[in-house]
Amino acid sequence: MPGVRLHRALAASATPIYEDDLGRALRLAQEGSYWQGEVEDLLIAIRDDGDLAELSRAGGPIISRYEAMRVELRAIRHPALRADMVALDEVFANHAMVLHCALDLLAVSWRSERLREEQGRLGGVGAQGARLAELTANLKRLAEA
Repeated sequence: MPGVRLHRALAASATPIYEDDLGRALRLAQEGSYWQGEVEDLLIAIRDDGDLAELSRAGGPIISRYEAMRVELRAIRHPALRADMVALDEVFANHAMVLHCALDLLAVSWRSERLREEQGRLGGVGAQGARLAELTANLKRLAEA
């Protein structure tokens, strides 16, 4: 009797290859770091009462990119990277939200002195910026190992 012939393809591995996921994660972390500098520059311009239309045109695509990167992170499913992906998702969400809220604040800060004070406190991205630097460095170390 001849060998059994299968009519279907073998199932793909349920867990993506670690190196591929690690490479994608590192690229996203590095891109997030790049955009972080732009976010901080925009926050300073918003603090200094820059032109809302100009800052919105500059900030909108950055907010959208951070949100798109969050979607891309969800495709990275290797269990060894899960904690880092959750942390990156939180950082990217924070950066998008901070910039979005700062633009909203610029639009309404003329209404009260209290809002102007809050606008004056804008600057960097704070602890989440340092967290992104740590996550990026950690992923880089893993990739080099």
